[in-house]
Amino acid sequence: MKSGILAVIGLIVGIAIGALLGGGLLATPTTFTTTVVQTSTQTVATTVQTTVTQTVATTATQTVTQTVAVTQTVTATPRLSAADVALRRELGSLVGRHFLGVFQTVAVVTQPNTLCSALAASALASLPPYSRGYLVMYNATAPDASAQAAAGASAVFLAFGGEEPAAVADKSLRDFLAALAKTGFNGALVVHSRAWAVTNSFKTVLNDTRTADFVKRRAVYVVTLNATHIIISQFNATTGALTPRLYVDRQTGEAVRRYTDAESLFLRSTVGRVAGAFLFQGYGKVAIVTGTDPACVALSGAAYAASRSNSTKIIVYSGDANALAREIAAYGPDAVFIAFGGDMPSYAISQATRDVLTALKNGNYRGDVLLHAFVLRATNLLGSVLDADLSQWLSQRTVKGIVPDLANRRVNIVQFTVAGNRLQPQTTITSLPMPETIADILTRVLAS
Repeated sequence: MKSGILAVIGLIVGIAIGALLGGGLLATPTTFTTTVVQTSTQTVATTVQTTVTQTVATTATQTVTQTVAVTQTVTATPRLSAADVALRRELGSLVGRHFLGVFQTVAVVTQPNTLCSALAASALASLPPYSRGYLVMYNATAPDASAQAAAGASAVFLAFGGEEPAAVADKSLRDFLAALAKTGFNGALVVHSRAWAVTNSFKTVLNDTRTADFVKRRAVYVVTLNATHIIISQFNATTGALTPRLYVDRQTGEAVRRYTDAESLFLRSTVGRVAGAFLFQGYGKVAIVTGTDPACVALSGAAYAASRSNSTKIIVYSGDANALAREIAAYGPDAVFIAFGGDMPSYAISQATRDVLTALKNGNYRGDVLLHAFVLRATNLLGSVLDADLSQWLSQRTVKGIVPDLANRRVNIVQFTVAGNRLQPQTTITSLPMPETIADILTRVLAS
């Protein structure tokens, strides 16, 4: 009996095990489809519902439907607005027009992005005709090559920043300055406001042993701006002080000076009347050689109107010395009045004066040479103009000029001699009183 029961139990267990082995655990895996509904929330304010179909190997046949909430952060490329580009165009134009022109050659060094390009292009396009500018596109993989391209300039405008992260722009600027230091560059540095900001007011530059001493030996100017003005300041790398040198009104686009444009033109026209009435007196023909800026026009026009010579002609010098020589030769004057000045920087006045004197010498001109007061001042009595050949030729000419004497409130007509490649006052031919109004304007003009 007992053995029969055990046999039945064994039979049942065997059947159960066989069923499991044959129908379940050893069965071939079944392929089925699982559908997952996934909701993704992105920071670009877009909800995306994605259906993902998966093929899964499993031991049972089943259908699983899941809804999974997933939050994703998507970093989008920042979009530039028209205002961003317009700001760089405004800044570059005003800095180029009112400040970069004080340097004879300017290398504008920038990075290859939209904002930097807008800044650099507008600065170069706004340079006055006597200043030469060129673009240097900074190459982060070859900073030495970029530095060599800029090394010959009188000034380097550091137009860094733009769209690069602050750390990238800071490193690029310091790498460039380190490379520039190795070239022997001895010009000025002009720092764009963004470059000033990413370097923490140049603190990172001064903390970099590659650039600290180099920067301390350079003239450094910083461009900043507020809601109403663009400010050009000189930076003292030792004390950290910024001293404003120039303000440009953003609304009018004009530089803020200690004198008005009307006062400047009034001063030049007054000097022009003195030239025409006293300096030109006694000559048959006087050629006035001048530039195109408003101050030169006011001076020349007044001299022409007040001229006591028998004949007077205004000749505008545009940079073509050969054409100038031909025009003077065709006119045949017995005196040439060199009337540069106005807003031209000293180097530009010196270069134009040198061109005119060289053209006269090469054209075998034998008449007198007359000089405007600003020409005498800008050239240091022709000390920045004359070489041995010009000195030799000019020593055979009669040279006269207008010389203001502010201390004594006089305007003098002086005859000069040539000695040591510069002029020396010889005789005061005429002395005129200087009105107090003119003295006040002249004082402010000379101080600017």
